[in-house]
Amino acid sequence: MFSLNILLSKYLFLLYIIFFIYNSCLYLLSENKIIRSKNSYLSRLRIIIIFTHITAFLIISYIKDTYSFDIPILIFAGVSILIFIIGFVCIDIFYKKSCHLMWNIIFFLTDIGVITLSRLNFDLAKKQLIWIVMGLICAFVIPYIIKILPRLDLFKNIYLTVGLVLLIATILFGNEEGGATNWLTIRNITFQPSEAVKLLFIFYLSCCFSNNPNIKHIILPTAVSSIFILCLVFQTDLGSALIFFMTFMTILYIGTSNIILTLSGFSAAAAASVIAYNMFAHVRTRVLIWKNPWAEIEVKGYQIAQSLFAIGTKGFFGSGLTKGFPKSIPVVEKDFIFSAICEEFGVIFAILVICLFILLFYCMVMTSLKSNNRFLTILSAGITSMICFQTFLILGGVVKFIPLTGVTLPFISYGGSSIIINFVILGLIQWIHIRNKNA
Repeated sequence: MFSLNILLSKYLFLLYIIFFIYNSCLYLLSENKIIRSKNSYLSRLRIIIIFTHITAFLIISYIKDTYSFDIPILIFAGVSILIFIIGFVCIDIFYKKSCHLMWNIIFFLTDIGVITLSRLNFDLAKKQLIWIVMGLICAFVIPYIIKILPRLDLFKNIYLTVGLVLLIATILFGNEEGGATNWLTIRNITFQPSEAVKLLFIFYLSCCFSNNPNIKHIILPTAVSSIFILCLVFQTDLGSALIFFMTFMTILYIGTSNIILTLSGFSAAAAASVIAYNMFAHVRTRVLIWKNPWAEIEVKGYQIAQSLFAIGTKGFFGSGLTKGFPKSIPVVEKDFIFSAICEEFGVIFAILVICLFILLFYCMVMTSLKSNNRFLTILSAGITSMICFQTFLILGGVVKFIPLTGVTLPFISYGGSSIIINFVILGLIQWIHIRNKNA
C-alpha cells in the first residue's frame, strides 16, 4: 500500500511544481493588476511549498518494517516548515516592497534541497537547516546594515584587501578537499573563503566600473581580477576561477560596452584553458572523463557514470522518493544533488527545477535593468551572472554537457558557506529592488 502511495506521489510532486510555475507566470503577467490579485498568487505559491514539504516528509519518515513514522524526522519536518513560515512573515515585515516571487522561488528551491538531503543524509539536512536560518538572518539584517553604510561604492580598497587576504590565507593555511585547497579552519569552524570572496570581488568591480571608465582605467581592475583568478588556480579550485572569470567578463562588457575587449578576454581565457590542461593532471583527467567516462568507469569515470545512470534509468517520472539509489553517487549531497533529484523525482520534475532557476534569473535581471544607479546596476548584474553561471556549470557537469567543475548548485546543494552567501546575495538584490520602487 505504501509503495502505491510513493508511486502516486511522483505525479503529485510534478503537479506541485507545475502549479507553482504556472502561478509564478501569472504573477509576472499581473504586474499592472491590483495588489489583491498578485497577493493571491503569492499565497498559492506558499501553500504549494508547504504541501510539498509535508508530502515529502511523510514519505521520508515512514518506516515500512514497523508501519510507523520516524519521530525525529517528523520533528525536523515540523521545525523546518515552521522556519519557512516565520521566513514568510519576516519577508512581509523586513522586505515589504521586495520581489516576493523571487523569495518564493528561493524558498521552494531551498525546500527541495532540504527534502533531498533528508533523504540522502539526515545529519547533513539538520546542519543545512542551521545554515538556512543563519542565511535568512543575514538577509534580514542587510537593510539595516545598508542604512549605516548607505554608500557601498566608497569601500573599494576594503573589498580588494579583504578578498586578497582571504584567498592568500587559503593558499597558505587551507585544507584540501576533493583535490582543491579551498577550505579554512578557524577554531573548529571550517568554511570556504572563496564564497565570501565572490561577493567582495563583485563589489570591487562594481566600484571600478561605476564611473564610465575608459580603457586606461580598466587596466588595474583587470590586473586585480587576474590575481584573484590566479589565487584560485593555485588552490586548484578551477570551478570558482571560471565563475570569477565569467563574472568579470560580464561586468567588463556591461561597464564598457566594448566588444573588442570582451572578445580579447575570451581569447585569453581559451589560451589559459590550454595552459591549465597541460599544467594540472586533474584537469586532464576531468576532460578525459568528460570525453569518455566509460573507459575507466570503475575508477576515474565512476562518479559521472553513476550520475548518468541516475538521470537516465528511472525515466521521466523517476523511481519515487526513497525508491532510488542516489547514494551510489560519490559526493551526491554537494556536486551531484541534481542527479539525485532526477532519479527519484523524475527528469520532468528536474527540468522544471531548471525552469525555477530561469524564473529566478529573470527576476534578478529585471532588477538590474530597472535600477537608475550605475553602481547598483553593475552590482546586481554581476551577482546575477555569478549565480547564473555557477548553476550552468554544475548542471552542465552532472549531465556531461561540459567537464565537471565541482561547484555547488545554489540553494539546493549542501554547504554552509554557499547557503549563507547566497542568502546575503538575495538580500542585496531585494534591497536594490526596493530602492528601484522607491526611486
